[in-house]
Amino acid sequence: MPEEPVCLLGDLHGRVDLLERFLTLRRRHFPEHRLISLGDAIDRGEDSADVLRLLRAESDQGAVCLMGNHEEMLIEFLDDPADQGRRWLAHGGLATLASLGLRGLPADAAERLATREALRERLGAETEAWLRALPPLWRSGNLLAAHAGADPDLPPERQERRHLVWGHRDFHRHPRGDGICVAHGHVVVERAHMRAGRLALDTGAYATGRLSYALIDPAAAEGERLTFAIVPR
Repeated sequence: MPEEPVCLLGDLHGRVDLLERFLTLRRRHFPEHRLISLGDAIDRGEDSADVLRLLRAESDQGAVCLMGNHEEMLIEFLDDPADQGRRWLAHGGLATLASLGLRGLPADAAERLATREALRERLGAETEAWLRALPPLWRSGNLLAAHAGADPDLPPERQERRHLVWGHRDFHRHPRGDGICVAHGHVVVERAHMRAGRLALDTGAYATGRLSYALIDPAAAEGERLTFAIVPR
């Protein structure tokens, strides 16, 4: 159990409509739960710019937004658009660019450089700095939250960033032996669930319209400490 009430939110991928509904529910029913957004807030869906705006506002109020592999790919594009940035464009980045008013596929290195400059201007320096500062993990008590999971053979303090953001080959195959529960997104599941110390919350919201979240309250009665829900459409 974490040391405080928490709400773990699955991958958003640009679905600001679902995020807005979720935030309304949270304000009405569980405002005392710290919000932990599990990463991949951007790309694929149509409204990544607005998702970033809302999550930044929530982080100013104490929410934790984790680094996902899609946020990391966006940063790669900002750092090296001519080379590394191509990966982001091929995996949903065009939707994020479009949400900022930048449409069309940059055809060559020169166009990617120009697009990078336009993207940096549209994001703004504060949002770029916020994205770069997103943590790869968050921990409270025996709960560890990371976008893509963790190496099951290493303690939290020895985890490699790439495994937290991109995943580890043994994460879904071998349970941990230290009693830590790992909450994650990244891999789409039909229903949010907890199995073998893994709490999976990515239900493919951008395509399915099913945005899942989990509430954990360490002070609740046993059997009521963990609940799963889906944001109504």
